Amino acid sequence: MHSLVAALTLIACVAICARLITYQRGPDTSHRVGVGLCAWLLIVCTGGQAIHIALTGAAAHASPWQLGVLAVLAVLTYRARGNVARILRVE
Repeated sequence: MHSLVAALTLIACVAICARLITYQRGPDTSHRVGVGLCAWLLIVCTGGQAIHIALTGAAAHASPWQLGVLAVLAVLTYRARGNVARILRVE
């Protein structure tokens, strides 16, 4: 059970990190420092968590609760096509 949660957490972290890294701003959008910082923190944290799980395997401290939060964040990230401003509703 714990290794399944760790594997699903790894998948969610990689999915979030990859989608955020591949986001491309449109020509009509402006860069917002606060939103950019949030995106950078999400990339670093989800990428770091993925690396931690990959290196430690089932010994990683992944809980079903953390997995639930990451699953919701992954859905929001993909629905917003990687645009953190749309996730945060900063217009």
